[in-house]
Amino acid sequence: MSFWGKNIRKIRVAKKMSQTQFADLFGLQRTTVGAYEEGRAEAKVETLINVSEYFKISIDDLLKKELTVNDIFHFDENYLSKENLNYK
Repeated sequence: MSFWGKNIRKIRVAKKMSQTQFADLFGLQRTTVGAYEEGRAEAKVETLINVSEYFKISIDDLLKKELTVNDIFHFDENYLSKENLNYK
């Protein structure tokens, strides 16, 4: 089972992008993005590479795990520690 469709929808929503905006960014049709999100189609390898590189998320993660907001925005739990926030 691939998480591709669920993950691109989550990325889109987190980044406040419409299906059309996402499609335009990668040279796709809006209906293709909808088909990905609904699990009716899988992306070509070239599309996977482009999305992966653009959002700096590994292809492995795009396909094999359900992304979190932390994954999408590249938050690091260690960075958000009290020491790094200068709490005393």
